[in-house]
Amino acid sequence: MTDDISSIMAREAREAAHRIACQARSAADPIADLAARIRALDPPAMITCARGSSDHAALFGKYSWEIGVGTPVASLGPSIVSVYGKPPRVRGMVYLTISQSGQSPDLVEAARAAKAGGALVVALCNTAGSPLAMLADVFIDIGAGPEQAVAATKSVLCTQSLILRLVAELTGDAALRGALAELPGQLEQAGQDWGSALDAFGDARFALVIARGPGLGAGCEMALKLKETARLQAECISAAEVHHGPKAAISRGTPAILLGEDGPAAASIAQAGEALMAMGARVFTSLCDIPGATPLPTTHTGHVLTQPIVQTAAFYGFAEKLARARGFDPDNPPSLRKVTLTL
Repeated sequence: MTDDISSIMAREAREAAHRIACQARSAADPIADLAARIRALDPPAMITCARGSSDHAALFGKYSWEIGVGTPVASLGPSIVSVYGKPPRVRGMVYLTISQSGQSPDLVEAARAAKAGGALVVALCNTAGSPLAMLADVFIDIGAGPEQAVAATKSVLCTQSLILRLVAELTGDAALRGALAELPGQLEQAGQDWGSALDAFGDARFALVIARGPGLGAGCEMALKLKETARLQAECISAAEVHHGPKAAISRGTPAILLGEDGPAAASIAQAGEALMAMGARVFTSLCDIPGATPLPTTHTGHVLTQPIVQTAAFYGFAEKLARARGFDPDNPPSLRKVTLTL
C-alpha cells in the first residue's frame, strides 16, 4: 500500500496549484478569443456534455455560468445522440463538452451532432490532438499535464478554474479575476487534515455529501471519489432537496460532509445540516458552523465561486487517506481504467 509521498493520487492532487498558476498564462489568449466569439454569438443558452468527474466540473460550471453570465445552462446526455439517435436542436447555442482524454465515442458523436446542428462547439480536454479536440470549433487545453492515477484530481480542479476564467473574461468581473489570481496560493494551503472524519467514514457502509449551488458539482465529485477510491457507497444531495424525501433514508451514525459557502445559500445549507444532526447523522462541516458538528479545516477563499475548488482539493487528500485506511490502493481502484470509452 502507498504512503502520502508515493501515492500518485496524492502527488497529482498537490500539483493542481502549480498547474492552475501556469494556466493563468497559457489559457489567457484562448479564453479571450473564445469570449469574443461568444459575445458575437450572444447565445440564449449553453449546453454541457460530459461524463464522470468531467460532468461534475460541468455542473460546477453550470452554476458559475448562470450566476456570473446569466444565461441558462442545461446538460445533454450523450446517449441521446449515440444510443437514441436524436440530434439536439442547439442552433445558436454554446455547446461545452468536457473530457480528460477526449476519446469517448459517445461524446465525440454528440459533439459532431451539435456542430452539425449549428452550435458553437467548445471542447475542454487534457489531451491535445484527441478526437474531441480535433472536432471542436474551439479547443482549449485544460493544462493539467499528464495524469496517471485512475481517480482524476488535478484535471478536475484545472477544469473548474478554466471555466471560471471564461466567466471572468465574459463578465469583466474584477472580484472573480482577483479570486482566481489568489487561487494557486490558496490551493497550496488546501492540504488541511480532515483526519477527524476518518473513523466515521472508515467504518461506514453509506455516506452523504450535502451542498448547494456552485458547491453541488464539488459534492457530486466527492461522492464519486468515495465510491471510486474507498469503495464506500455515497450520494450527494442538494441542501434544498434534503427535506423532500432523502432524509428518510438516513440512519443514526450515517456520516455526512456538509459543504458550506460564504454566500446566499449559507443559511439553507446550515439548516440541512441541523436536520441531519437531529436524525442522528454524524455531520462534518466545511465552512459551516453548526453546534455539535465536527468542523473540517478549510482555507477560506472569500469568493463563492472559487471556494468549491479549494474544498474539493482538501477533500482529495482525505479521500486518498480514507482509501488506504479501508485497505485499498487509491491509485488503482478495481475494475476501473483511466480512459473510459462509452457509447
